[in-house]
Amino acid sequence: MPFFELLSRQLKVTHAQSAQPLAESNTGVRQYRAVTLSGNESPRDTSPKNSSPKLKTSKYLFSAGLAFLLVAHSQITLAADSLTIEQQRQLYEETQTKLRLKKITYSDVPYDKLENYPLTSYLKFQELNKKIRTVSGTEIDAYLSEYPGSWLSDRLRINWLKQLAASKKWTQFRQYYDSSVKSVELKCMYLQAEYRAGNKDILGEVASVWNQGKSQPKACDRIFSTWLKSDYFTPEIAWSRYLKAIEKRKLSLASYIERNLKDDVKPLAKQLKNLYHYPSRLNRLLSKTDSPKEIEDVIHYGVKRYSRHNAKATLSLWEKFDAAYLLDADKRNETTEYLAYRLILDGKNDLANRLLERNQVVSERIIERQLRDALKQQDWKNVKLGIAKLPEESQQSHRWRYWQLRASEALNELSQEKAQQGYLELSVYRDFYSFLAAERAQMPYELAHQSVQPAAETLSTVGKIPALERSRELFKLGKINQARMEWRYGTRGFDTPSLIAVGALANDWGWHRKTIESLGKAKFWDDLTLRFPLIYQDEIQKVANATTLAPEYLLAIARQESAFAPDARSPAGAMGLMQLMPATANQTAKRMGIPYRKKDLLVPQHNILIGGNYLGQMLTRFNGNRILATAAYNAGPHRVSRWLNPENKRVDFDIWIETIPFKETRGYVQNVLSYSLIYSHLMGEEKKLLNQKEWEELL
Repeated sequence: MPFFELLSRQLKVTHAQSAQPLAESNTGVRQYRAVTLSGNESPRDTSPKNSSPKLKTSKYLFSAGLAFLLVAHSQITLAADSLTIEQQRQLYEETQTKLRLKKITYSDVPYDKLENYPLTSYLKFQELNKKIRTVSGTEIDAYLSEYPGSWLSDRLRINWLKQLAASKKWTQFRQYYDSSVKSVELKCMYLQAEYRAGNKDILGEVASVWNQGKSQPKACDRIFSTWLKSDYFTPEIAWSRYLKAIEKRKLSLASYIERNLKDDVKPLAKQLKNLYHYPSRLNRLLSKTDSPKEIEDVIHYGVKRYSRHNAKATLSLWEKFDAAYLLDADKRNETTEYLAYRLILDGKNDLANRLLERNQVVSERIIERQLRDALKQQDWKNVKLGIAKLPEESQQSHRWRYWQLRASEALNELSQEKAQQGYLELSVYRDFYSFLAAERAQMPYELAHQSVQPAAETLSTVGKIPALERSRELFKLGKINQARMEWRYGTRGFDTPSLIAVGALANDWGWHRKTIESLGKAKFWDDLTLRFPLIYQDEIQKVANATTLAPEYLLAIARQESAFAPDARSPAGAMGLMQLMPATANQTAKRMGIPYRKKDLLVPQHNILIGGNYLGQMLTRFNGNRILATAAYNAGPHRVSRWLNPENKRVDFDIWIETIPFKETRGYVQNVLSYSLIYSHLMGEEKKLLNQKEWEELL
């Protein structure tokens, strides 16, 4: 409560007390004396000698009330200023707990003691949100002004807009709507409100909302209806949305859109939907050469869909369509590339190559697919030919420089000296292929560690950004999701020096995931102590002691899986530091004979314990080979068993890794092995990328 409001209330109380019998007013005198004595002042009565008793008492009590408030206010201010951040944090948590348990109301919140605390905005947001139906625009404006561009301001604006819409206060709604609001429902309400207010040109903004391959909120129906009757709507937009709906398998939406199509296009629309169900009926389009131009879209869709079922039969039809229609060049090349890729997946490499060469289409993903097929067959001649077809930039990548050397060696095109020189030149970098090159050149690994030292001014500036101050406090309180949102808002538009500085700050907080992310966005890879933190060492060492796993291997898995985010959850349902699937974790816990609770997977020590034991099982299953165990941890042991070559066709470990069918697993294995090497050096172990058995074993 503002000080002068407190003073006004106290004066009213003092005046009321002066009208009471003297015996009651003595209480006020005793309170005054207690206060003044604590302030080392004399409690003597200074009123005139010949004043009336009633007037004397009134003046005396007025002075008492004023002095009480002056001292009390100074004590409150002093108390607020003297609270440490830790004390404010504790007070904030206590206040939130009391509010949640309804032991206090928002009028009891000690804002005076939390005045400069970063999370006071959360209490104010909660208070306004709680009374959103009765809050005034002035209160909303004050919050938006005090916390501009913040996550909570955006949330409050959205909630306020929803309330204004519910109350049909459209004039205010238009005033508060902002283009930054990420809500299709509110966007449609705004468009309708603008149109109702006489802004007919607003219909020009409707097409981008309507033309989506999914159904839009019911709140959009009215403005959509108006727009569909206007000159802003065109049949071309309707066809575009129809295609998107079919591609996203939203058949009910497609049926709804059909009514807005031109009459001459409606038969094509039905054929397009028919191809979704029966792709082999693509040949029926060959007789439709007099159809509208939209038939080209139907052909491209049909070829792609049918090729997933029978690529060879699709090729025959595609050649006929290509001869019969003058197709758009870009779309034609895209469909050609797609069909060629499906042919390769079906093992029809010759057909794919002829198709690409005849149409002069170059596809890097197809070349790389063929390169891996050649590697698996150890067809080194075609490996070299394939690399030569890649764009120059790709040829110079560390990956294909390594395989160029390997192929030249296998074909005896390089002397041992020149091969060694090639590997030596590649070994000066820090990645999987450079580490392999260092091994072949018999040279030490080049880790090129460089500590980052952000400028003091940049650190100070970044550290004082309100959103990041809030993010830090939320992280300290374990409110990670909210901390992430504040972080996202606080780091928008950061340049490289700011990203490096905020990464260093996050490391100081202990939020290693954000350090790793920030340095990655800044493309600053050289500070290994920041990018590869040595954390959870007690928990990891405990698991290492109980299994055959090396600590650096466990750290590498956790670093790759979650970047050390204990609360990480994948779209597939994996949880925690080592990204365990609940079913796998449950089975592993049973084998270990320990209790299992799903929520424990978000507790680092439990996650590391179960994840480490599961990784140990994979290592045992694959005879101590970390390459196979790592692949199994990512893709599953049954897949890895299928990927192993027959006894008479086994290949070197580097070929096996390069030809793993899943791109994700391929990169996963390379990263984990590289991270394990880096961690061993940071821990003073300086181990090899692979042990002798892993290097020599054919897979």
